[in-house]
Amino acid sequence: MKSALVIGHGQIGTEIATQLSAAGIRTRIASRTAPHPPVLNTATRGSLIPSGAESASLLPTSRTGIESIQADATDRRQLLAAAAGVDAIFACAHAPYDSRQWATILPRMDATILDVAEELNIPVVFPESVYAFARLSGPITESSPFAPADAKGRIRQGLIEARAVHGARAISVAAGDLIGRTAAPDTSVIKMCITDPIQAGRRALVPARVNVQHGITVISDLARAMIHAATLDFTQTEAHRLLLAPATNPTPAEIARYTYEQVGSPAKRAISLPWLSTRLAGVFNRSMFELSELKPLWYEPSIIEPGAFAATIGTTTWQAGVNEMLA
Repeated sequence: MKSALVIGHGQIGTEIATQLSAAGIRTRIASRTAPHPPVLNTATRGSLIPSGAESASLLPTSRTGIESIQADATDRRQLLAAAAGVDAIFACAHAPYDSRQWATILPRMDATILDVAEELNIPVVFPESVYAFARLSGPITESSPFAPADAKGRIRQGLIEARAVHGARAISVAAGDLIGRTAAPDTSVIKMCITDPIQAGRRALVPARVNVQHGITVISDLARAMIHAATLDFTQTEAHRLLLAPATNPTPAEIARYTYEQVGSPAKRAISLPWLSTRLAGVFNRSMFELSELKPLWYEPSIIEPGAFAATIGTTTWQAGVNEMLA
């Protein structure tokens, strides 16, 4: 792979662009507003940046060779122009955390991206959640059957199924809840409810049972997994692969205790918010409503067991991911 298009510049797209650029791959970032996103220094944890790379935490786009262009991922013509000449697409654009908007925006956006990838005969890699497997009674594996618990899970299942029957070479890389250097409070429950409050001197209030295991993926691991996935060979009859990114399964209480240790303040027990309180909060806050719909993921064990693919990537410890968010 010599060149790539990254659609979207949020927590995943920024990390992918960083790693691609560090590896000398010509990188283009497409978004509707054509911003100039910062590129992170990832010179630790065995990332793709070579030894002796810049030490600044943010590297200007102009110094990395990353091109930023304007394109709407639901507009076939614009996306074709954005993807011209690249060897792979990383589809990291998303929609607000609202299942009603997901149902309207995501299938159309996915279809456009898949059509463009098929027309250009290049692979497209999607980041994926485990929402489509939320009701599983056992660990989530790459061979698990779909078991959605809510509208979001059913939408994710529909997206995966549509990729499987499309003619494009598509790969979905599913991850646990995300932590790491680019994690944002509105997209990372761990950051919003545990690490940020503790760092600010407050107690962790978690909309989950704090003593049950929960699948976690460090964003840099997901990015490396997606980049590697783009290089995989496809058989003649293969159109789609669903792979699991590296993941670990700590409890929220373990994450809270570790965070207190790192910030150097006396540990306080993380408080588990009863599901009913989360549900009631959802009357006034859409994000809380959507979170309450995923009760099986947060109030029951939600364990991810990655397979051989993730083993080739290597797994960053969740403690290292927490350290990145505290830095």
